[in-house]
Amino acid sequence: MQGSSALDELLKRDPRYAAEAYQFVMDTIAYTVKKVGERRHVTGRELLFGIRDFALDCWGLMARHVLNSWGIRSTDDFGEIVFNMVNAGLLSKTETDRKEDFKNVYGFAEAFDKSYSPELDEHGHVRRKLPHVRPGGKSTWIPFFGETGVN
Repeated sequence: MQGSSALDELLKRDPRYAAEAYQFVMDTIAYTVKKVGERRHVTGRELLFGIRDFALDCWGLMARHVLNSWGIRSTDDFGEIVFNMVNAGLLSKTETDRKEDFKNVYGFAEAFDKSYSPELDEHGHVRRKLPHVRPGGKSTWIPFFGETGVN
C-alpha cells in the first residue's frame, strides 16, 4: 500500500484492525468507483455497499469470517478504519463526510450470510472476482484463497 510508513504508524496508534483491513478498504474504494461508473468521491454509504459486494464476490460465505479475523465486526468498524486513514493522510474526505455515516448501516449476518447469491460459471462452479493485482505486487489478503480465488 502506498504510504506504508503512514500505515505502520497508524497500526501502532490503533492496533484494533489488521493491516489487511486497510488494504481491503483501499481495494474496495477502487472497486466501488468502478461500480458507480465515474471517477468521483464515494460516500460512506456507497463504500459500505461496495464493501459488502466486493467481500461477497471475493470470499462468498467466508466474507464475514475474513473481516472478523481482521477485527471488523460491524459497519462502524469501517468508519473507524476510513477515518483513521483520513487522519493519517492516506484518504481525503469532503465537508459532509462523517464517521456517523458508517454507523449501523447493515448487520453483518444479514449482509454476508443471508444475502449471498453466488455467480456460477458455465460448469456450475462459483465464480470469484479478485481485485486487480498491481504490477510488482499483490493484495495482502489473497493468501486466504490463493492466486485463483478457489478454496
